[in-house]
Amino acid sequence: MKSRALILAATLCSAGADPVPYDVVVYGGTSGGVIAAVQAARSGKSVVLISPTLHLGGLTSSGLGWTDLGKSSILGGLSREFYHRIYLHYQDDAAWNWQTRASYGNSGQGGPAFNATTEVASVFEPKVAESIFVELLADESVPVVTGRLDLAGGVVMDAGEIDHIRLEGGGEYAGKIFIDASYEGDLLPGAGVSFTVGREPNSTYGESVSGIQAGRATKNQLPNNIDPYVVAGDPGSGLLPGVEADAGGTDGSGDGRLQAYCFRMALTDVAANRVTIAQPAGYDEDDYELLFRAIEAGQTSGFFKFDLMPNRKTDSNNTGGISTDFIGKNHGPGWDWTTLGHDQRIALALEHENWQRGLVWTLQNHPRVPLSIRNAYAAWGLPADEFTDNGHWPYQLYVREARRMVSDYVMTQQHCTGAAIAADSVGLAAYSMDSHHVQRHVKNGMVKNEGDVQLTVANPYPVSYRSIVPKRGECPNLLVPWSLSASHMAFGSIRMEPVFMILSQSAALAADIAIDQDIDVQDVAYPQLRQALVAAGQALGDPVVGVPSMIVDNTDAERVEITGAWTSGNSTAGFVGTDYLHDGNAGQGSKEVSYALPEAASGSLGVFLRWTEHANRASNVTVEIHYGGEVKTVTVDQRSNGGRWNLLGIHDFTGSPGEGVVIKTTGANGYVIADAVGFLPVDDDEDSDGDGMSDIRELMLGLDPLVSNEAFIDAVAGHPGYFGLHSEGEIFDLRLTRPGFQKTGEGEFNFGFSLEGPGEGPAWTTFEDFNFIVPRDGDRHFFRVALQTDPAGFVLGLAAGQPETVVVYGTSLTAGGAWVGQMNAWLSAKYPGLLTVINSGLSGKNSAEGVAQLDAKVLAHDPDAVFIEFAMNDAFRYSDGTPSLSVAEARANLLVMIDAIQAQNPEVEIILQTMNTVWNSPSGSNQSATLRPELAAYYQMYREVAAERALRLVDNHPNWEGLQANDPATYQGYVPDGVHPGAAGLAAITLPLLKWKLSGGRPLP
Repeated sequence: MKSRALILAATLCSAGADPVPYDVVVYGGTSGGVIAAVQAARSGKSVVLISPTLHLGGLTSSGLGWTDLGKSSILGGLSREFYHRIYLHYQDDAAWNWQTRASYGNSGQGGPAFNATTEVASVFEPKVAESIFVELLADESVPVVTGRLDLAGGVVMDAGEIDHIRLEGGGEYAGKIFIDASYEGDLLPGAGVSFTVGREPNSTYGESVSGIQAGRATKNQLPNNIDPYVVAGDPGSGLLPGVEADAGGTDGSGDGRLQAYCFRMALTDVAANRVTIAQPAGYDEDDYELLFRAIEAGQTSGFFKFDLMPNRKTDSNNTGGISTDFIGKNHGPGWDWTTLGHDQRIALALEHENWQRGLVWTLQNHPRVPLSIRNAYAAWGLPADEFTDNGHWPYQLYVREARRMVSDYVMTQQHCTGAAIAADSVGLAAYSMDSHHVQRHVKNGMVKNEGDVQLTVANPYPVSYRSIVPKRGECPNLLVPWSLSASHMAFGSIRMEPVFMILSQSAALAADIAIDQDIDVQDVAYPQLRQALVAAGQALGDPVVGVPSMIVDNTDAERVEITGAWTSGNSTAGFVGTDYLHDGNAGQGSKEVSYALPEAASGSLGVFLRWTEHANRASNVTVEIHYGGEVKTVTVDQRSNGGRWNLLGIHDFTGSPGEGVVIKTTGANGYVIADAVGFLPVDDDEDSDGDGMSDIRELMLGLDPLVSNEAFIDAVAGHPGYFGLHSEGEIFDLRLTRPGFQKTGEGEFNFGFSLEGPGEGPAWTTFEDFNFIVPRDGDRHFFRVALQTDPAGFVLGLAAGQPETVVVYGTSLTAGGAWVGQMNAWLSAKYPGLLTVINSGLSGKNSAEGVAQLDAKVLAHDPDAVFIEFAMNDAFRYSDGTPSLSVAEARANLLVMIDAIQAQNPEVEIILQTMNTVWNSPSGSNQSATLRPELAAYYQMYREVAAERALRLVDNHPNWEGLQANDPATYQGYVPDGVHPGAAGLAAITLPLLKWKLSGGRPLP
C-alpha cells in the first residue's frame, strides 16, 4: 500500500503545474504505458506516465486474465518479467483464498496457466495484475499523473514535433520523446501523423481477408431463421435495433466500421464472494429481442465464456451468435469511438456495461429464457473482491481497434503468414488474425453477423520498428506501440496485450537512443537498437539479413510445371498465396513440381523454400536446385520449420533456361508439400553490424548479422577461456590455422590445415599439418566439421555380431509403450537375430516398487543394457497433495537400482530416460497433470544423475514439452488419455531422439 500511495501522490502534485520537462512522456495508463515508463526509467531517463484513468494496466488488469498469448516464446524483457511475477505470486498458498491450488488445474489458452519450466503465468486475477503494475512503477519511482488529454488542442507542436501535451485540467508536460500508449491513438491527430480507422479494402495491401467479409463470417454466427423485423414477418414495422439492411458493400471492399467492443467480465460462483447482478436501471426487454429470437432459433449456450482464472473467477469474453460484444455500437454515420470526447466515451462504455449486465440478468431471470438456460447461468455473479470501487465491474472497456497509424512500413496479412518478414524486428507477435464482428445485417431474409475472421498464424513473426514510428517527414519524436501501422487484419493479430507490452518496451529503448544521440526516432539505426533490445532480453526471432524479393508461388502457371496428380490444400496455416499443393502421399516418384527462375534473375542468389508443416509430412523431401549447368540436391524435413522461408543455399545462376528448383516425391515417407520458392540477390560484402564479417557469413555460422559480434569473434580467436567454462589451469589451448583450398590439378584441390598448440612465450607450435586432396564439388567453399558421439555400447556389440540382451524397466510408459517394439524393430532390421528385448515395465508402480522387484525383473536376466524410467509415477501426488515419493526419495531409489545393476555386472550399460509431459485429458483420469505438478523436477533429477554417473540419457521431455506448448492439438492427439502416448506420437516424437542417442548421431554401424 505504501508504494501505491507514493504514486498517487504524484498525481496530486502535478495537477495545474506549468509545463514540466521530462526526457520521456508516456500517455496511457495501459499495460504498454506502464512497461514503457518502467523501461524509460531503467534506461536512466526522466519519465512521467500520464493516465486518463485512476487504475493502471488497461485490459490486463480489467478482466483479460486469460491471456491471448499465442506462444510463450514471444515473451522477453519486461513482458516476461510481468508474467513471471504473476507466476511467483501464485506459488504462495496465501494467494489461493477461494479455492486450493490443486483444484484449479493448470489450463491456459494454448498452454499451461502456470508453466513450471518457463516460470511464467498466463492466467491471473485482475487485482493481482494491477498490483504488479503498481509494483513495477514503484520500483523505479515513476511519477504517475491522472489526467485526460485535451482532445481539442492538447498536443502542442513546435517546428513539426511535439513540444508538450496539455490535459483537460490544465497540466502541461513537455518531453524530448513522447510515447502514445493509449488504445485510441489520441496523440496522432494533434501530432499531424497519418492514420486510418476501419477496414481497408483487400486491394490496398494485396490481402484476402480484409474489408467486408460477409461470406467468411461463420464463427460466432447467429442461428438461421431469425426474422429481422420488429414485428416478425412485417417489413413495414422496421428492422430490429442495430440491424442493417445489407452488408454495405461487396466482400473485400473497405468501410469505416470497427470490430465490436465489450467488457471482459469477471464472474464467480463462490457464494461467499459473489455479488448478484441486478436488473440495470433503464432495462428494456426490447433491447434483448434478438437474444430471445436467437434462443428460439436454437442458440442454447455460448452467450459468454467461462474461462477460469484462479479463485473461481472467470474471464468471460464474447462467444456465440449473440453474446457480450455490443456489435455495431462503437460507430455510426459520421462518427466512431475515436471521434468522441472523453465524456462521450465514458457514456458509451456505460451503455456497453448496461447491455452486458442486462444480458446476464436476462439469461438468469427472464421468463422468455428457458428454465434450463436460466439454471445453467444462475450461479454466477460479480466477485466482491474485484473492482471494489467500480461496482465490481471492470474499469476498462475492451477497445479492440481504433486509430491505426499509416507509416512508411505497414504490417499486413502477409507478415502474419510469414510471406513477408520485417527485417527490423522490435518484438514478436503470434496470435491468430482475430477480427470480431462489426455489424448485423439482413442476409437471405435473416439476421446475420458480419466481420468475424479468424485465421491461424503458423509461427511467431517479427513486428517492424518502422511500423511504430511515423512516416519520415511526420512527427519525429513520437513512438506508437499499440495504434501502430498495420492493416485491419494484421492489427487483429498484433493488438494482443503481451505484444503491446513487448512493443512498448522496445519503443522506450528506441527513445533512449534517440535522446542520447539527439536524432529523430525515424533515424535510430536498427543494428544499434537491436543490440539494446537483445541486451534487454527481448525475443526478436531469427536475424533477417534478407527475405526473398522474388517469389514463385505454386499458382504461377507461367513459371510452375506440375507433373502428376497434386491436390490443392489450405487447411494448415503458413502458406503463400491462396493454397499449397500436396501429393496425397501417393505415387511417390511419379510426381514433381518445377519452379522456373524468375525472369531476368541471375547472379549470386539465396534460394529459399517454403512449406506447411504437419506430423504427416515427409521428413525426407528431395529438392533439386538447378543453376549454372549444375544440380545441387537438398533433403528437407517438412515435419518442422513450416510457415517460414528456409534458406537452402546460395548459388550462382546464369539466367539460362532450365534453372530453378524442383520438388520431387521419390522415396518420400509422408505427404510432400509444394508451396512457394523464393530468390534473393546476395551481396557477399554486406556487413550490417560493421564487425568485419559479412552478413551471409555470420548467418551461416549461426551468428546474429545485425548485432556486432566483434568481441565474441576476437575472444574466440585469442582466448578460449573467455567463456568461463574452466579455469585457466584446466585449459589446454589448441587452434586450427590456414584452412583453405589450393588448386593442385585439373579439378583437384588441396584442403589443408595445421593443428597448433602453445609454444615458448607467445609463439605457437605446429603439432601436425593435415592435407587432403579433394575434388572441387560445385561451388563449395565452406567447410563443416561434425562432432559425433559414439553409438551405445550394446549397439556396437550388435554391429560386431554379438547377441545382446536389453531390459527395459519403468512405468506403464514402458510396459505398454510402443517405443519398446519400435526400437526393437529398428535394431532387429539392421541386426537380425541378435537382439533380445525384455520388457519388465511395472504399470502403476513407482521406483520404490522398482527397487523391490529389481532382482526378479532385471538382474535375473543378466542384461547387457538396461533402460530405466520411473519419474512419471514418482512424481504422482495423491488427491490431498501428498507426494508418492519426494524427488530426494526417487533419486535414492534410482541410485540403489543403478548400484545393484552395476554390482552384478560392472560392464553393463545403463540408459536413463525422461519421458513425456502430461495434461488433464477428459478421456483419462482428468487429473493427470494436476496430480503431477512437479514432474519436471523429477526429470531434472534424472539429468543430474546421468551427468554424475556418466550414463547415457535419452531426454524426451523437452521435445514433448515443446509440442505441448506450441501445438497443443497435435500433442493431445498423441497423448489422448493425458499420460500415455500412442504409437503414432511415440514414432513421431520419442523414436527419432532414441535413434539419435543410440546411434551416436550417425548411421548405424
